[in-house]
Amino acid sequence: MNRFLWAELALIAGALIPYRHRMTEPSPGQRASTESISDYGIARIFWIAVALAGASAAYAVSGARDLVYDGSFYLLDIASHGAFQLFEPGRISVQLLQQGFAVIGARLGIYDLWTLGRLFSLGASGWPIVLTALCWFVLPRAEKSWIVGPLLNLVLAIPVTSFIGIGEGVIASCLLWLAFLLTWFRMDRSWGALAAIVAAIACAFSHESAMLCLVLIAALAASQVRNAKGFARAAAIVAAVVTAAGALYLLRWILIPRSAIERSDFLVSLLGGFLGTPRAPNLSALASLAAAAAILLSQNRRLRAAAAGLCLAVLALLLLLLIAMPGDTIAPIRFFAARGLPVALTTLIALAFLLMKRRGLCPAQFANLPLLAVLLGLCVFQPLAQAIMTENWNAYVRDLRAVVSTRHGIVTHADAMHELDAQGTPFRRELLESWSVEPLSIVLAPHGRVTAVVEPAPMARWTPYRLNDPAALPQAPGLDWSGFASVQR
Repeated sequence: MNRFLWAELALIAGALIPYRHRMTEPSPGQRASTESISDYGIARIFWIAVALAGASAAYAVSGARDLVYDGSFYLLDIASHGAFQLFEPGRISVQLLQQGFAVIGARLGIYDLWTLGRLFSLGASGWPIVLTALCWFVLPRAEKSWIVGPLLNLVLAIPVTSFIGIGEGVIASCLLWLAFLLTWFRMDRSWGALAAIVAAIACAFSHESAMLCLVLIAALAASQVRNAKGFARAAAIVAAVVTAAGALYLLRWILIPRSAIERSDFLVSLLGGFLGTPRAPNLSALASLAAAAAILLSQNRRLRAAAAGLCLAVLALLLLLLIAMPGDTIAPIRFFAARGLPVALTTLIALAFLLMKRRGLCPAQFANLPLLAVLLGLCVFQPLAQAIMTENWNAYVRDLRAVVSTRHGIVTHADAMHELDAQGTPFRRELLESWSVEPLSIVLAPHGRVTAVVEPAPMARWTPYRLNDPAALPQAPGLDWSGFASVQR
């Protein structure tokens, strides 16, 4: 953890070296120079955000943090079959990206489940960083300030739901930004048009909640048909058709979902459940909410400085709470409740961008020092918060590994709670009560030799494996059940 913090502080210090050039003031009646704003404001903060989020993701990958909840179950199926596990028909493209590295590893003969878990985590945590960074290179030089859209997604929405392992909405939102910006700015180039179509196809199989944003992209592509010629015109038509068809396909999975139970609380959670309660908060969501309020108030000259100062004070307070009481302030279930936020925020911001463009506005015109200070504060807070969460995940994994290494047979939920959560913290209680503790304890078997498996709480609505039925246990090449089976007899 100390090494990570030092590396992150070094990145921050390097990014905050005083500017070598002075920002130029726009002439009366002209839009602010996009180049100057990008070079010294939004652009610098964007790359700070990408660098720090990348460092945070690397730390999460080292601890295979995306094995939390559904992640360990997916991994065991991947290892058992050496193939993709595409459980959600509306999210195929995202699941291919999430599972791709682990599937390649399994097919190359990597049997160690912890190594495969890190590869799985590389897909889940790595692609959002890569796709967000690609958005910068999509934008023309004169339009770089629109990168604030992917930036807001990276620092406002993604951290609020990143601690759930299988969070398809995170990668889906990044794909939507890529498709949106390609369709908006690059349809006049052959490479851009082809890339926009490919991105649109990926978005059509990304996530059900992407439907409205696909409708928006379809309308954007259709609006370019009249003024385009030749290849660009044909590409715009294809992009419009693909995104419209994709929206209809995703609508089908909204109207007739694969699992009605899984989506029963989706809207309730999206409308505020992700914020949590005083006993089980989502500090990342509270930080994003404070920053969003300060960003809106930054357009008021009288309030901008006070709002920015208050926001930064709130971020500092939340970080101190997280450092002082991580077990009491990290509530994984709240991150699951926020799973629809990245796509929802992406859709709203994309719509706002189109309305701004129609009025001749761009994000650079709204940039000011208090706003940039708030964004910078959030860029620092969110990766540090994620690092603290990863550190607590690592401690939980270490203790759970010790239990399955020293016990034999089925470890009851009561015994697991006694050994692993003696202090009664919400963080560990939620993880131990979930059904996911069962597959995770299998993944953590020392050298693949399973001698003990932890069972979830009796109240768990579903468990993936029947531990008393050897035929129902996962049969990955790296697992040896002989020790566990002998105990069951």
